[in-house]
Amino acid sequence: MNTVAEKGNSKHIARESIQQGKALLKEKLCSSDIKQEPFAHLSIRESFNMDTDEFEKKAFLSLDKDFIAQGGLSKLHPSALKVLLVISAHTDVDGYAWISQESIGKLVGLTRQQVGVIIHKHLLNNVYLDRKLLEGIKVRKRDGQDFYMYHPINCYMDYEAYDSDKDFEGIEDYEGNIETYEID
Repeated sequence: MNTVAEKGNSKHIARESIQQGKALLKEKLCSSDIKQEPFAHLSIRESFNMDTDEFEKKAFLSLDKDFIAQGGLSKLHPSALKVLLVISAHTDVDGYAWISQESIGKLVGLTRQQVGVIIHKHLLNNVYLDRKLLEGIKVRKRDGQDFYMYHPINCYMDYEAYDSDKDFEGIEDYEGNIETYEID
């Protein structure tokens, strides 16, 4: 699961394809000379909504004051920041996202084509104050369909995965005074 919003779309991307995409993107990141100087702190908390029987995520992003003061934010296209925020909010526990450009567009009020231009022109192929903000690759699945795998970089990530034990912490196994009946 990448997000609740993507749930219907991401099911057709096999786990194997996602893992291969992550491995390829990780290899690309390791072989690059990207300067690692975090400009953002992304905090993600997973929870489980018992009413809807679905996992939910809350993502909080804060930007480095120096990045803003030195003009990095003013150089960043406003739509690029919105797209980056959506991609960042849809990362998994490993820091990768595979949300479709169409879904990003719906969330930020742009067309799929505009999102593609923003990602390629302003995020993948641009550097702000010596910091690259996003890395990505296009992955072709065995059935010939493509999907994009993204990894926000220069971003400190704090991801708290859902832990069902916390929901029941402090609750003892309770059998109470329920009478037991033996049946044949």
